[in-house]
Amino acid sequence: MEMFDTLYEAREITLIGVHDERTGSIWHGYARASGRTGVVLAGQNGPGATNLVTGLDQAKAAYTPLVSIAGALASGHVYRDAFQELDQQALFTPVTKKTWTATSADQVPEMMREAFRVAHTPRKGPTQLNPPRDVLSGQADFGPMQTPETYRPVTAMAATAQTIAKAARMLAEATRPVIMVGGATKTTGTGDNAMALAEAFNTPVVSSPGHGDAVPFGHPLNADHMGPRGNPVATRLVKEADVILGLGTRNGFNATFHSYDNINRDAQIIHVEQEPTAIGRYFPLTMGILADAPTVADQLVAEAKTLGRRAEADSWTETYRSERHAYLAKRDADAQVDILPIQPSGLFKTLQDVLPKDAAVTMDAGTLCLQATDALSYWHPQRLFTPLDFGLVGFSFAAGLGVKLAMPDRPVISLMGDGGFGMTVSELSTAVDHNINSVTVVMNNGCWGAEKAYQRDCFAERYIGADISSPPFDTLAELYGAKGYRAQTLAEMAEP
Repeated sequence: MEMFDTLYEAREITLIGVHDERTGSIWHGYARASGRTGVVLAGQNGPGATNLVTGLDQAKAAYTPLVSIAGALASGHVYRDAFQELDQQALFTPVTKKTWTATSADQVPEMMREAFRVAHTPRKGPTQLNPPRDVLSGQADFGPMQTPETYRPVTAMAATAQTIAKAARMLAEATRPVIMVGGATKTTGTGDNAMALAEAFNTPVVSSPGHGDAVPFGHPLNADHMGPRGNPVATRLVKEADVILGLGTRNGFNATFHSYDNINRDAQIIHVEQEPTAIGRYFPLTMGILADAPTVADQLVAEAKTLGRRAEADSWTETYRSERHAYLAKRDADAQVDILPIQPSGLFKTLQDVLPKDAAVTMDAGTLCLQATDALSYWHPQRLFTPLDFGLVGFSFAAGLGVKLAMPDRPVISLMGDGGFGMTVSELSTAVDHNINSVTVVMNNGCWGAEKAYQRDCFAERYIGADISSPPFDTLAELYGAKGYRAQTLAEMAEP
């Protein structure tokens, strides 16, 4: 209440009140779309704080910069079985980069400044501040207003000339080279650097799952998502490559399942990362480069001008282009657009046809959204937002609200299953109250899709707990004051 009362006078700050702290993925979407820091206030200590845990763990897994503040029990009440007593320092430590509990008001300015610095230091992530009630009632001088430059790293690390020369030779001598881009290419908006590198070596580019917007869809060297949840063309490239250059990617679980089933065991791997603990963590390397990925890409482009082209590698790339073209044509031809009820492939084809190229798309966890990740095209950076490795069900709708706040002039489309939307439907009030005009598409299949698919494929169709019922969400949206539409055909879906 002390913070809210102060915000009453802070006209330059907009408070977006959510109905449940667990839907803090609004601030995930905002932070990831804007490049700024999401700031979250828990409603209260105890249950308000515990509700934050899921959202903060999602942010930690996705490297989203958040500063979260949850008021804590008054200092004199600790260890006395007080109302809503909880050890918040212990609770938040595993799900944040760093957690602080202030013991005096004088500590708060220093802790807040450090919270922003830590949140934005690679790898980015959430931080947590717990000010007890008596600290919140105190006063402290914060000093001059902080600017982003005071807490964000501004110097990009470059590789040495010897390192660049060796990496360039490896790419030039490869017969089946592949460049793998990840979150660092996406969040820095430097897909053009990666594609300039791809052009310099005439090398196909694949993206780790959830980062298909790191490089533009329309570029002929972009193979899109790779791995067990990617498309077969991009996946084959990584399975057969003899040299793999990883630019700002962890080669993590969603991309590889940490298995040589999804990456060539015999490939030479060059791994470029700013986070030293990520380099070579899952697969042995030929070469690790601790540096900024787009900077290294630019250095390699300059080095490539001194090297010749190679016919065998060019043939590998030409084969890829033919396969990619055939795959996209077959995907469109196989889309089930004339079948009722609506089928996922037909829905994705329809969305592909009607979505503007500058649209941002948020995805939920679950089978249908996993399919949609590679079934849609992302023409510009920062246009695809997924829950990534944490797989938070219910992420998409709330994240879409945050993306819309960060990109108010762009259309924002959130794809969800009926189960996930049912978990976060109360935030329709947030959208209506604050005029956040995103569009949510609820794919209503009446079940928890991933669980039912597992029971079908692995447990002899012994279905239990997988089927769900939901109200008519179009009617529910109208009751909240939003617009609701029910589409039973793809023609209705395509209507403006």
